[in-house]
Amino acid sequence: MSFLSQQMQALFRIGRGEPPPIPEYLSKEARDFILECLQVNPNDRPTAAQLFYHPFLRRTFLSPLSFASPHRNIYRL
Repeated sequence: MSFLSQQMQALFRIGRGEPPPIPEYLSKEARDFILECLQVNPNDRPTAAQLFYHPFLRRTFLSPLSFASPHRNIYRL
């Protein structure tokens, strides 16, 4: 099965309310974040503002060692 076929199959299943398998090696917070984003019914899906406060993002962006940290100067050599 081609990569494109796999993507289309995943989208079809998500639309039917069948989330794709979430890799077990991801943290509990990461898996929960993904499942929250894949809610089919928009009324059940959190807003972007609500997702901003999800533990997965809070831990990632507030970590001093995170590459996504707003305090990290990516232009400093």
